[in-house]
Order: sequence, then structure tokens, then C-alpha cells
Amino acid sequence: MLIAVSVLTVAIYWYSNLRSLKKPAWLELGSFMVYEQAIAWADHQQVENMTWVVTKLEDDTANVHLISHGVDTSSGNVVITAGEANWTINAISREILNSSDHNYDGEKNPFWIEKNVGVGSSVDILYGMNTISSDESISVLGMQRDCWVVEYNWWSTSAMKRWYDKSSGIVLKIQVVLYRQDIRVEITETAIQTNIDFQP
Repeated sequence: MLIAVSVLTVAIYWYSNLRSLKKPAWLELGSFMVYEQAIAWADHQQVENMTWVVTKLEDDTANVHLISHGVDTSSGNVVITAGEANWTINAISREILNSSDHNYDGEKNPFWIEKNVGVGSSVDILYGMNTISSDESISVLGMQRDCWVVEYNWWSTSAMKRWYDKSSGIVLKIQVVLYRQDIRVEITETAIQTNIDFQP
């Protein structure tokens, strides 16, 4: 009996916390962000774009179409690859419910986080749980934006730093360093275009 009461209490607490969250106010059909992807290695640099756009919005779900570029070093050289994906996201929990690449199913959308966070808060953004390490102001989209900073390190092979806008929760800048087959690749992704009206 005691176990049943405990489980019920936890379930009620979890449900009430989940329902207290809301989908972002800026999230609308057609909301989009474009990031410049500056990819640099050795004495080379290539600039591409990464884009996400909301293609469908229904109740608590959002369909997001992604276009991005990655790096393939399996041949011993750096080859820039293009990719597309379609995600159906729970707009409140950010869980990827369904993806054209099913490896992402059940993971958390990395393009925005909840707003009720601060330094030390735990966040899950596709790459696993981590904590917000600091806050920092950056110049982006012709504005100065206050951001939360999340950093990831995977052994000695990869490092990532992400800046999330405090007002909206949207990621505005990403820096990635990859070490692949004795090749160091640096990727800087910076927001350059959007139709989202950022709060001052």
C-alpha cells in the first residue's frame, strides 16, 4: 500500500510539473532559424548554412524540417556532407517523438531549451544531460543577446559549446571542435536570419 501511495504521489508531482510547462510563445507555423556554418580545417574553410523551420503545428506537437552539413573524414580527407531530416517534437517536453532518422527518436530537440533555467540547471539537448555552466552576452542577428552556456566534451575527440538565448531558449551560436584521424576540424554555427521576434 505504501509503495502504491508513493508511486501515485510521484506521478501526480511529475504530471503537475509537466503541465506547468508551456510550449514557447514564439513557436508558430513557419518559425525558422538560419545559421551560417563556418567549417575550418588545416588551411581550408568552407561556409554552408544550417536551417530549421516549423512545417506543422498541432496541439502540443511541432514538425520541424532540418537542413545541415556535417564532416566525413573516413577517407583521410575532410568531406563536407549535406543532410536533411524531419522531426515531430513534443513542443512542451522537447522530446523527438518521430524522426526520418529513427536514431533520434526519444532524444531531446537541441535547438531550444526551457526558459525556467539558470546556471547549474540540468539540460538535455540530444547529446546527453549536462548543466548550464555560465551566462554570456554575445552579438548575433544584429543584437546583443544574453545567453546561457552549455559545454560538452567527449574524451579527447570532440568538444562543443552552445549559447542559448535567455529570453526565448533558442540556440544562437554553436562551436564544435572535432579530432578525426589526426585532422582537427572547427565548426562555428551562428544565427544569421530568422522571422522570430526576439524579446528585448
